[in-house]
Amino acid sequence: MTKQQQERAMTIASNLKKFRVAKKLTQREVWEGAGVSKSSYTAYEAGRSEPTAETIVRLALVLGVSTDELLLSDTERTVSEDMAPILKRFESLPPDIRNQARIALKGVLFGYEQEALR
Repeated sequence: MTKQQQERAMTIASNLKKFRVAKKLTQREVWEGAGVSKSSYTAYEAGRSEPTAETIVRLALVLGVSTDELLLSDTERTVSEDMAPILKRFESLPPDIRNQARIALKGVLFGYEQEALR
């Protein structure tokens, strides 16, 4: 693993444990709920390996958190209080609608930046 991969694996490991303990779940409940093997899950929570994107989604569902909450450290995830509920709703949109919303938001931001340059 590269240094960057190790850092990401440790972030995921820390988040898995934090959310599992907060939800009062055992490791077994999480790995069974997510459909992963015991050895894979314990490696994820120890930071020895990284779950696939599909597994991240399943783990997030079991833990009741967003994929961002599993993948990002607390400092990477700082969002203003007023944006948190909006982003939570955004995460729950179907992928095609989420993509359209992302495109629309980029357009709004681009327009704002262009206006600010005038």
